[in-house]
Amino acid sequence: MIFPFFLLDFTDKEENITTNFFKIESFTYKPNSMQNFQPVLTSDKFKTNEEYYSYLSKNNIHDIENRYVQEMHTFKNPIGDFLFNFLNVTSIDSIFLKKLVFKYGAATLNEPIGKHFTDDFNLFYEDSRASKQDDSIDIDYFDSHLNIGIKEVRRSYINLHKTLKNIINFSYNINEEKYLNGLTPSQRYYIFIRTYESNEYLGLFNYLSDVSLNQEFDFLEYDKSIKSSNFKTPQSLAIYIKNECKRNQNFNIKSYLYSFNSLMSAYYFCVLYFIENNIPIKICKNCGKYFIPENRISSVYCNRIFENNKTCREVGAINAYNEKLKKDEVNLLYRRTLSAKKMLANRNPDIPIYLERYEKWKKEANKFKQDIKNGTKTEEEFKQWIEETRKKY
Repeated sequence: MIFPFFLLDFTDKEENITTNFFKIESFTYKPNSMQNFQPVLTSDKFKTNEEYYSYLSKNNIHDIENRYVQEMHTFKNPIGDFLFNFLNVTSIDSIFLKKLVFKYGAATLNEPIGKHFTDDFNLFYEDSRASKQDDSIDIDYFDSHLNIGIKEVRRSYINLHKTLKNIINFSYNINEEKYLNGLTPSQRYYIFIRTYESNEYLGLFNYLSDVSLNQEFDFLEYDKSIKSSNFKTPQSLAIYIKNECKRNQNFNIKSYLYSFNSLMSAYYFCVLYFIENNIPIKICKNCGKYFIPENRISSVYCNRIFENNKTCREVGAINAYNEKLKKDEVNLLYRRTLSAKKMLANRNPDIPIYLERYEKWKKEANKFKQDIKNGTKTEEEFKQWIEETRKKY
């Protein structure tokens, strides 16, 4: 039986995820055992082939077949990675969704409300070769229903992808609209919902019906050796916590995790969580992807690896430096040319054409500089224009 299970929690700089996932393992068929399909160790678990063949012989393992199993894993990301890995993709295709299934499990295929993929799968899955105790799943059956499930939810993911980007772009004023300056992300989100209402956006509120809290006392973040049984009395536990607070100012005990049956609900919840907690979101000026600044809100580059093992932050700094050098070079050429033309006009007051050419050149140069500010011209084009006109005018 498969079931959706996705837990999410945030700290200042990290997000913690616990979820089911799918993988393929080897089994041997033994119909007279309690579980008809018995797990088989693979050859990579042994130091030599002789040890592996000996294991197969001793356990009377002849035929080996692969089947899907569902397991649980827990991992940590920098805060925002889960959401941005979804929003930063250029296309929501079947390959991308299949990767989500194998990383985040059955919750990927569940809609927040209405029919759940897992309900139908468990209802109709019957394996005549398996016993009731078997948890492994026939590969062909799983793959065929996986493709059906992906086809059914793909349109919802495409709509969600577009809608969440629209919400973030407005709530964080990514497009730098002047009328949105001075407002918090939550205030902008309120404006967005109230003035851009449509069935598409109103339907998002259905996603919140899938959010629940899961009770969890998590000490693992601070000290893996901590167990509740280590403290025989409330007094001993209180003393430990006080000492830990003195040693680690970031010490905090999380008593709950957010739980979801649908991955789509988790994505929407992340957006709301970041907005309500005023967590900054930017678009990297180098790679164009969403990110949360690590330290400074004013950061314009993310810390992802971009090229040649350099991060966007490093590449951006290099590009900004080169751009400054180029701008300084062009500005120096502009000032020298302007000064030369002005000096020529001042030294020859009896030749009015020199003054006319100076005024005309200065006017066109100022227009060019304004175009650069507006983004319609470049420094390189300005440099080329100066070199072409410095002797003509």
